[in-house]
Amino acid sequence: MQKHEQVMRHIQNRLLETPFVKVAYIFGSHARKEATPSSDYDIAIETTHISVGEFQWLLFQLMEELSGVGKVDAVHLNTLSDSELKRHILREGRLFAQRI
Repeated sequence: MQKHEQVMRHIQNRLLETPFVKVAYIFGSHARKEATPSSDYDIAIETTHISVGEFQWLLFQLMEELSGVGKVDAVHLNTLSDSELKRHILREGRLFAQRI
């Protein structure tokens, strides 16, 4: 398995293991299949009602786990105030993880 696939699988598994994550989209260069080895992983996450601190803790854990392997840049869809970015993510992003 390639590094990119391992990183994607790790992020996906972590999100699915996190009880408050409802759905996540990958967007940006990885969603467009234009990623380079230095590209970060852009993830948009919708959650149940959680605090900013809980969301930041999830991101901190992901960054620690992927240190030296990949960089994650995430947005919290619940609190995203940039409506244009939100529309772009929902239109162009790929469903990445979903709790059923």
